[in-house]
Amino acid sequence: MKDNHPNLHDSIIFANLDPRGPLTPTSTHESTSTGHDRIELHRCRAYDTGDRLHNGAAWKDVAGFAVVERIRTVGDRTSTERVCYISSLPADAERIAQAVRSHWEVENRLHWCLDVQFGDDYARARSGHVAHNLALVRHMALNVIRLDTSIKTSIKTKRLLAATSDEFRAALLGFEAHDEDDDD
Repeated sequence: MKDNHPNLHDSIIFANLDPRGPLTPTSTHESTSTGHDRIELHRCRAYDTGDRLHNGAAWKDVAGFAVVERIRTVGDRTSTERVCYISSLPADAERIAQAVRSHWEVENRLHWCLDVQFGDDYARARSGHVAHNLALVRHMALNVIRLDTSIKTSIKTKRLLAATSDEFRAALLGFEAHDEDDDD
C-alpha cells in the first residue's frame, strides 16, 4: 500500500496508538536469505483489521493488513525498509510473505532484465500505442531468448548473436536457415 490513501495508511501505521489498546499480530513469519555478499531478513506481521480502519465502510472488503520489513546487510551497512499491504484474505503472515516475495521475483526477473538488457527505461516512444507495442516486442524477444537452450550464455550475448547471425536468429524463431545460393 502506498501513501496515496493517507487515512488508510494512518489507520495501519498508528494502530498501536488506538485508545482501545495496541494491535497484536494475528500471525508472524520470518525468513533469512543470503547471497551476493548480503544477508536479508524478511519479517512479516499480519493483522486482522477488525473495526480499526478509518472510514471502514470504504474498505469493507479489507480483512487484514500486513507490515513487511526487509533488513538488508551488505558488508558493514544495514538498511531497513517497511512496506504495508492490505488484503481481502485472512491475516496469514507466511502466505502474505510468500506472495510479496513472488511478486518481487517477477519484478526483478522481468523488469530489471528489460531495463538492463533492453534499455527499457531509456525508451522515448510516447505517441499513440507505440510505447505499448514496443514493450510487447521487447517482452516477446526476452521470452524467445530465455527459452533458447541451444547455448549456455548470457541474454546480452544471445541478443548480439541474434543481431549478427542469420542462423542463430532463424533457430531462435524456429525457422531453418538456408543459404541465398540454394535453389527453392
